[in-house]
Amino acid sequence: MDAVHRRRIPRADEGGDGSASFGSLINRLLNEVVQLLNQRLDLLKLELHEEIGAAVRRVALLAVGGVIAGLGAFYLVTALAIWFGELVGTMPGGFAIMGGGLAVVGGLLLAAMAARLRSQRFVPRQTAQELRRDVEWIKQEL
Repeated sequence: MDAVHRRRIPRADEGGDGSASFGSLINRLLNEVVQLLNQRLDLLKLELHEEIGAAVRRVALLAVGGVIAGLGAFYLVTALAIWFGELVGTMPGGFAIMGGGLAVVGGLLLAAMAARLRSQRFVPRQTAQELRRDVEWIKQEL
């Protein structure tokens, strides 16, 4: 991101003799605006890349954790269902108790992860702030 900020845009009032024509000043201003917009687009791309990369890593780790937990849970649930079945006197009853408990826990987990993904911000805050500043600068220059 530092490479984007290190580029310097020369100002229209910098230069040689100070006798630039109106047309050349407008041309120079337009070139500066185009260069500034290009820099902001570079910043936008970089920020979006970082945010999307972070979201992909989180989703991948969530999937891996889900698979591992699923395998362990399968064996545990089977054992618990058999145990509950022996307690209530019927094996289907034990599996029904375990199924209901898992449905509640799974629903809570899905709701929590959906909330976390919704809170993930894909808005490039720094780029938006820079663009607001640029609009103010352009208004002042015109």
